[in-house]
Amino acid sequence: MYVYAEYLLLENLIINYIILYSTKIFTKTCTSRRRIFLASLIGSVYTLVVFFPSVRLMAKITTKVIVAVIIIKVAFKPKNLRNFIKLIATFHLVAFTFAGACLALFYMMDVNTYIDGGIFYISNFKIKTLILGILFGWILFQLVLEYLQSRSIKSKSFIPIIVNFKDKEVNIRGLLDTGNSLKEPMTKTPVIVVQFSAIKEILPEYVQNIFCKYSENDLDLITNVLYNASNKIKFRLIPYKSLGKEDGMLLGFKPDKVILDDKEDRQIKDVVIGIYNGRLSNDNEYKALIHPDILT
Repeated sequence: MYVYAEYLLLENLIINYIILYSTKIFTKTCTSRRRIFLASLIGSVYTLVVFFPSVRLMAKITTKVIVAVIIIKVAFKPKNLRNFIKLIATFHLVAFTFAGACLALFYMMDVNTYIDGGIFYISNFKIKTLILGILFGWILFQLVLEYLQSRSIKSKSFIPIIVNFKDKEVNIRGLLDTGNSLKEPMTKTPVIVVQFSAIKEILPEYVQNIFCKYSENDLDLITNVLYNASNKIKFRLIPYKSLGKEDGMLLGFKPDKVILDDKEDRQIKDVVIGIYNGRLSNDNEYKALIHPDILT
């Protein structure tokens, strides 16, 4: 089998450029195309060690790591260690994604591959297979990145809260809901909507029994709770609107305090807990919707 150095150099130059340019896009790093091209050329020249058995030592993992560091330094000139780690991690993630996508296409298209002397070879290779692999890898990586970013943003919105009422308290994982504008109509106090199952431990037993049998929008439930609990808990009626429900009604009460279990451990007293007799999250990731005004 013959391997043409100029073809190997050109192909690796193109692939390295695509991977580095993708890294630039995904990390939103500012750099010039000339720097990316120069780094791609360095990586491409490094692949020529396969033609020189006497320098096969350079194919060791330590040398590969050093070359990867040089490529990232040349392409992006990272400002600090954190930025460098982000870039080199994304670079390798993109490279592995593209390589995996290409290998999957090679398998499906019956392209012959084999390893000889620790070097991966491809026979009857077609450039369109490489292009399809890169496109497939790009789409796959984009989908994974969007998913991870959405999960990261969502996780930063979770705030543990402690609801204290009559010497009892419960720990609840809440979600900061910027779309929650619910306020108690008389006092305009912001409302934290809490799942009944998460709050029931601090409620009187007769209130628990009523909520276990009816839904929050049931007039009989509202009448029973207001009548039976009037001496011990001052419940408030909180009207609300949601998708598919224009005249919803929540029962709410004012706790002794709510502690936002974040870095500042803030205590909030001017707040109302709205009891929702259902599930706020299908996967139970959170059981409370926190009004954004509470944070200020």
